[in-house]
Amino acid sequence: MLGFGKKRVILLAPISGRVVPLEEVPDPVFAERMAGDGVAIEPDPAGGGMVVAPCAGELVALFATGHAFGIRTPEGVEVLVHIGVETVTLRGEGFVRLAAEGDRVATGNPIVRCDFDAIRTRAPSALSPVLVTNMALVTSFSAASGTVTAGKDVLLTLDLA
Repeated sequence: MLGFGKKRVILLAPISGRVVPLEEVPDPVFAERMAGDGVAIEPDPAGGGMVVAPCAGELVALFATGHAFGIRTPEGVEVLVHIGVETVTLRGEGFVRLAAEGDRVATGNPIVRCDFDAIRTRAPSALSPVLVTNMALVTSFSAASGTVTAGKDVLLTLDLA
């Protein structure tokens, strides 16, 4: 039970796959939590290439290459979804943007469609970090384990002050 004045934000999985600790991401920016805290998802090859909004809010960033996006929740939590590692070098190949920066999105809205097979063969890793970039708002969080389905399963539960 949450105490008086506390809020909880639920983030659903933006990608179907296996939940992986950030330490396993082969990029120190993510593995050492320099960009924020959270988890990564190893995309399920059978899960399709749809990447959805993990929460409702404003799409505050959607990179031109389609490899990453950021959402700010009504509570002010900023969430970054980065599809694969070093995928900016693909220059947008294999990514189709389905939304636009500034859009208001609902949980589960499609944001990007991507070709995870291409990412696996052309990028160092398909592991996709899902981060809270302003952890100062978060007093505690818990993460799912095992496998998750995009837009359906809880990935992170955030308790806010």
